[in-house]
Amino acid sequence: YANGSIHLGHMLEHIQADIWVRYQRMRGHQVHFICADDAHGTPIMLKAQQMGITPEEMIAAVSKEHQTDFAGFNISFDNYHSTHSNENRELAELIYGRLKAGGFIKGRTITQLFDPEKSMFLPDRFVKGTCPKCKSPEQYGDNCDSCGATYSPTELIDPKSAVSGATPVMKDSEHFFFDLPQFETWLAGWVRGSGAIQEEM
Repeated sequence: YANGSIHLGHMLEHIQADIWVRYQRMRGHQVHFICADDAHGTPIMLKAQQMGITPEEMIAAVSKEHQTDFAGFNISFDNYHSTHSNENRELAELIYGRLKAGGFIKGRTITQLFDPEKSMFLPDRFVKGTCPKCKSPEQYGDNCDSCGATYSPTELIDPKSAVSGATPVMKDSEHFFFDLPQFETWLAGWVRGSGAIQEEM
């Protein structure tokens, strides 16, 4: 996410990828080493609000910081971009349009918790309440740190928005899903027979 600084865990992943890319190039292979900041999502929107800037301003600042950090570790991407780019938007629209035209996108109504003060739906980490299993207070909407239980945000007892503190209401919204089961046979055959994936995987 483009909502904060790179930490050592992130840097480790990029160093590992950089080593692999350099090795492949030493073997004479053509490699395109690309990366991008994931610039979409509620965490970015909320952090930008806290900072008093637009999400776009925050994304630009974080991208500059990330690229400076990577350069400091001699990690050089052929292209470092953002999911907020026009190219990504156009490509995502193209892929979605083709999938929808092929009948591979299915709509479904989902009931979620909604913050009436902020006028936003609350994903699991943006709602807190009492664990429905062990009754520990101040637990997130997806799991309990006290007993380890997992659950849906709608199962929380006395839920509160972690954004505004408001009591959320239940609200329906339409969501669209990729119909992965239609590709199950093809994917299973590809995984087993393509040779593209190591046996250990």
